[in-house]
Amino acid sequence: MAANATAELEAALSRITQLGRSHAAALDSSVQYMAANAWVGGGAPAFAQALAARRTALQSAFQDAAEEMARRIRQLGGQAQVPSFSTSVGMAAARPSSFSGMDVAAMGRLVADLQRAGSELIGAGQRLTAELSALCVTSPSTRQVGDAGVWAEEQVRDLRQRLAVIQQTHDIGTASQATAAFGLFGGHAPDANGVNKLTAAAARGDAMALKALADLQKTGKDKTLAGRLSVWWRQLGPLAQGQLMNVSPGLVGSLNGLPAVDRDKANRAYLAAQKSAIPPELQRLRASSAALGAEMKKLNDQMAGIRDSYQKYGLSQRLEQLRDSSERLKESIGEQELKMRQLAAVEKGMARGGQNGRAPAFLLQLELGGLGKAIVSFGDPDKADNVAVYVPGTDTKLEGFGGDDSRRVASTWDQADFFKPNKKVASIAWLGYDAPQWGTAATLDGSPAFIGAAEKGAPLLVGFVDGLHATRKLGSDVRLTVLGHSYGSTTVGTAARLRPKAFAEQLIFVGSPGVGVPKAKYLAVDSVWVGEAPNDPVSYIGSIPTLLIQEGPDGVKFFPKETAPLGVDPGDPEFGANRFYVPDSGDPAVTAKAHSRYWDDDSMAANTASLKNIAHLVNGQYDALIPFPKSSDAPTATPLPSPAAPDPLPRPLNAMPLGRPSPHPLPSPSPGGE
Repeated sequence: MAANATAELEAALSRITQLGRSHAAALDSSVQYMAANAWVGGGAPAFAQALAARRTALQSAFQDAAEEMARRIRQLGGQAQVPSFSTSVGMAAARPSSFSGMDVAAMGRLVADLQRAGSELIGAGQRLTAELSALCVTSPSTRQVGDAGVWAEEQVRDLRQRLAVIQQTHDIGTASQATAAFGLFGGHAPDANGVNKLTAAAARGDAMALKALADLQKTGKDKTLAGRLSVWWRQLGPLAQGQLMNVSPGLVGSLNGLPAVDRDKANRAYLAAQKSAIPPELQRLRASSAALGAEMKKLNDQMAGIRDSYQKYGLSQRLEQLRDSSERLKESIGEQELKMRQLAAVEKGMARGGQNGRAPAFLLQLELGGLGKAIVSFGDPDKADNVAVYVPGTDTKLEGFGGDDSRRVASTWDQADFFKPNKKVASIAWLGYDAPQWGTAATLDGSPAFIGAAEKGAPLLVGFVDGLHATRKLGSDVRLTVLGHSYGSTTVGTAARLRPKAFAEQLIFVGSPGVGVPKAKYLAVDSVWVGEAPNDPVSYIGSIPTLLIQEGPDGVKFFPKETAPLGVDPGDPEFGANRFYVPDSGDPAVTAKAHSRYWDDDSMAANTASLKNIAHLVNGQYDALIPFPKSSDAPTATPLPSPAAPDPLPRPLNAMPLGRPSPHPLPSPSPGGE
């Protein structure tokens, strides 16, 4: 009797062993794909961890079942040996922070293997349970085989859907950062800010959710947001996209990570709607103002003929109310008139697109009122090989966009395209922050004397650059250059430190009063270039010793220029940046005219070399740079990778400037800024 029982157990152990040998490695190939970095970053670490846990549980289930069967055999006096079902694979190397990319073809093979494993493991789990049940043998881990199969099939459904989106919008190869982190496996991606809920609500037409997404990206805190929005938008499809554009074109057009063609379409619709809505609103406000004026005149006339003080007091109270209403109406009229001027300036600047072979203009953002904001690109940045983002400085206003700001960006495109016509160029004017204004009270946020405006603008710039990374052309060596002029360089330098080693391929500073750090290495960008006209007084602001005072037990202390609010002169050799040649413009230094002539495109101008060198840098043509004159000892080195950035520099908490360390000796004469 015992012999028969032992024989049955031994036969069952043989079948379980064969079952385990056939299926214990079912998830190994998927683990190996992850170990080979088929998908790195974003949601990949969580997926890799879950995959590894299921694989371990699967192999343990076969091991436990076989060990329990062998134990029963030994109890009956038989002999039984149990093999190991553990297999060896490489450890998954998905990084836990940020994200870097995905091999879409490899991920496709991973999904195919996972689907096959899911089907096989469900069947294997059923067979294992049947074998043990027939002999009244129980093992708590038996269900883990079938559970691993069910889990694998659940992942396959989600992965196939998301891979289909990627393959529809991209060529097979290494996917963009956007699709890498969240398009492939959004369920495992970190979602501390509730982006998944907001995008789901926005997809249903919830304008408040769209507004919340737009507000979230302004903080610059979620470096993955633009990538997630890119994938979300692609998954919506044309019909849902069109419906959202119709409901909230301005909000849709402001979302970083959406394709440039869609942002342009939405923002042009918003511009047209505002252009149609403002004139009748102005007419209504002016009519109301005229009616109030007539009523006020009538009351004044009545008061002139009334002697009763009580009655006169009542009329004067009413007149005061009308005056208040009249002032508010005048403010509203002024705001609407400002918006009309801003619209005209944007249209004038965009009209430069498509002229003389220049790429058409793309309107990537538009905010009316106040100083106004707009982002305009000549050329599609999603398809360009070389992308340049221009950040202007002090006194920049949207109503001046039709002047210097759009001209400089257009000239950059013209020159870069001329030097490298076989490459597509996108030149972008980023008027996306409230630039400090002359005449503003000396506050940290509004004055060009302090870094406050740069600190408020940096998250906005970072969010926009995140969007460029999320939509950039796949599978090509795209060069992204961010160029800061004047105080704009301070904003660029501040923004670069928010995305160490992930901001841009190159920074260019021209006419800079300081970029917020004492050394180029703290910017954590491999290629940093500085151009300074010899007669530009603004470029020397960082070289002037700025006295900072701090009260302490030893009295007043004086600090060196390195602690100045805007930083040292980035053109100083000790700063560690590469310098490119900018000739003297011939203007007297006291006029600050040279500060606005870095983009002179007149072939007869003395400093056309500046624009040519900027274009060469945008194209990465370092060998073609116009060199410094032989009499100059200025360096002409090609860019070398900067060391990795250390911990952020501490800023003096209780330091304050002595006097007014203004980054510009003279205010800009034009509403378009410097």
